[in-house]
Amino acid sequence: MLFDFHVHMGQYFDDYYTPPRILRTLRLAGITHFAYSSTSTVVTDDPDFLLEERVAMHELSEGRAKPILWVTHDMLKRSPNLSLYMNDAGGKICGLKIHGVSESWLPNGRELQRIFKIAQERGLFVKLHTGEREECEAGMYREICTKFPDVRVVLAHGRPILQAIDMLRYCPNTFVDTSFMPHSHFQLLINVAQQEGFTDRILFGTDTPIPGRHLKSSLPRHLRSRIDQTRRIAGEDWKKISWKNAKNLLTFVSK
Repeated sequence: MLFDFHVHMGQYFDDYYTPPRILRTLRLAGITHFAYSSTSTVVTDDPDFLLEERVAMHELSEGRAKPILWVTHDMLKRSPNLSLYMNDAGGKICGLKIHGVSESWLPNGRELQRIFKIAQERGLFVKLHTGEREECEAGMYREICTKFPDVRVVLAHGRPILQAIDMLRYCPNTFVDTSFMPHSHFQLLINVAQQEGFTDRILFGTDTPIPGRHLKSSLPRHLRSRIDQTRRIAGEDWKKISWKNAKNLLTFVSK
């Protein structure tokens, strides 16, 4: 089993990435299970359309795809508790995704606190985009992660890497996924995690299909190479990172 904790489908700028297209890419790369969010929410808050997407992915993946709801401010205005978007027909939503670059989210603002409260009430995790930009650095979320210690938080991309490591060190409810993470950063993360005992909070991720927009060669070939290098660096912890940690996290949120 190989579980990818960072996959997308839906409208992304000028492309629409359909479930069959995503599933084919993952299959060719050797990825068997995955958690995904739809980038379509950036352009529409229509709950019926978003449900249709999830139903299609759920059926075509035969339940191997676990949906994460990418939340926008418009969605919160339309449904303050997000109940309009929680229909289980497309598979039970396991987490809420916040992207602090596509739109502004104050790291401890009222809107983000509302997201954490919804996650707390529903037993979901929160996935936060992190990057080397002042509006979404990993360390910015330390206060809110500390405020909600029973909410699992996935720091997507683990950036900046030293801040992400500190978050793992001081906030035991945090996880990091490896999507778009340079191999040198992953090597540093593994070294520290093995020394300090948090290899069970690292999740393999690829950000499929986004890397394909920056490649001249095929995306499946790139993903296979990345998987091989990640496996080599992870060593004895590959089983945890490639599927066991994801399975444990999803088991916790499904209770």
